[in-house]
Order: sequence, then structure tokens, then C-alpha cells
Amino acid sequence: MTQSLTNFLGRLLLVGCGNMAGAMLDRWLAAGLDRGRVAIVDPFATPRDGVVQYPSLGEWQAANSAADWIMLGMKPQQLGDVADVLAPHVTADVHLMSILAGVSLSDLTARFPGGGAHVRILPNLAARIGSGVTAVATSGDADNAAIAALLDPLGHTVRLADDSTMDLVTAFTGSGPAFVFRLIESYAAAGERLGLSAEDSLALATATFGGATALLADSGEKPGVLIAQVASKGGTTQAGLDVLDSDGQLAALLTNVLRAARDRGRELADLARGET
Repeated sequence: MTQSLTNFLGRLLLVGCGNMAGAMLDRWLAAGLDRGRVAIVDPFATPRDGVVQYPSLGEWQAANSAADWIMLGMKPQQLGDVADVLAPHVTADVHLMSILAGVSLSDLTARFPGGGAHVRILPNLAARIGSGVTAVATSGDADNAAIAALLDPLGHTVRLADDSTMDLVTAFTGSGPAFVFRLIESYAAAGERLGLSAEDSLALATATFGGATALLADSGEKPGVLIAQVASKGGTTQAGLDVLDSDGQLAALLTNVLRAARDRGRELADLARGET
């Protein structure tokens, strides 16, 4: 059941409203967030009925607009230019939220020293349907109840003690859906190469992955327990597992995938700080 935001009374500004920020906003609007309390600064964002949109922060300023909650959703390397204009508006009673990869809470504090609370959020795209995973870390005098009210409609929330592991979480859960989609795509392609039609192979792959993850979540068991329930000694499943498990190649591959994504997050942080 979608958590209601009909009683959320803060004024919300989204600076940047691309795929991820847009997915969050659409979920919030579906949960009852008052459209009249939302503004977007993004010349390329998809218009939303009842939500005012500005092509630049300068035009937002010229309209004498204000916000109690500001979410940064543009590219991390734009942080410096955005902060130059926005910092005077981030005062002690404003919550500054960021979904910018690689930009730490200390980076936000340095760029927006007058802010009350800084909130670093790492969502993923499944937030669009309320099935996302969102990691959150805060600094300053954060309104944790209001933050929870905003994040609950997006799916499962994990509160971190600090943001020291956020680069890894960015790779693990933020980028994770794309990795899963690639696995499904590759699984379907393998089925097609072995004789299934493209349509049937994708449908079966999607249902298989979806059902397996739903069963895992519902069972409360570890994956290995469920693997043992599917695989029998000398059977077809075990023959396939023997290939997957050969020489630890799958675990090594996924480790390298996550490492590359994590390290890119750190590079983006350096770009945001102007260090490269």
C-alpha cells in the first residue's frame, strides 16, 4: 500500500529532474503530494500537470520562489555552478537532499554551509513503482520523521549511520537494477540462441527472475537454501550450476562490476569538487 503524502506540507524544489529524480517525484505525486507545493528547475524535464517548472535557477529566483526542501538531482559535475546560485537559499530551516553520486555529506556542507540539515539519498529506479531500495544518511538537525514520510512511498529504506559506504551502496543498489536487467537480457539472449523465440525467451526470463526474487524475499531463507531445493545431485540444475560456479568466475565478475561502478562514483566526486 502506498504511503500517503497528503499531509506533507513542505515546499519542495527539485534541481534537476531526470530519470531518477523524475521517478521519485512521480511516486510522490501518486502518493498524494500536493502538486502546488512542488517546483522543478530543469529545462529538459517532462512537464507534470500542476507542477511549476523553471528552465534555470535564475528564473526560479526571479519568481521570488522559496523551498523548505531542496533535492539536488542534476549531474554531480554541475554542483559548483548550482551551489553558487542556490547556497544563499539553503538556510538553517531548509533541508537539502542530494541524490548525486559521489557527493558526500561533507561536500554538501562545504558547498552549502548555511543549511540546517543535509540528507544524502541513494535510491534506485524501482522507486517508480514503490519497490525501490533507498539508502539514506543525514547530517545536521534532520527531521527524521519527515524524511521517512518522503522515502517510505519509494519502497524499502535503509538508514546508514554515516555516508562512508555510500559509494559502494551507489554501485550495489543504485546501479544494481541495470545490472539485473543486463543479466535478464543476456539470459533471454541465451535462450534465443538455443532455440526459443525472442518473445518467449524474454517473457520466460523476466518471469523467472521476478518469481525467484519474490520467493527469496518472501521465504526469509538464504539463497543457498533455495538453490538446494531446486537442484538435485546429477540433475539438470546442478549441471548448469557447475558452469556458473566454475573457478569462482561469476563472483569475480560481479566483484569487478561493482568495483568499476564504485570507483566511477569516486571519480564523479572528484569532478564535483573540481579536483580533476
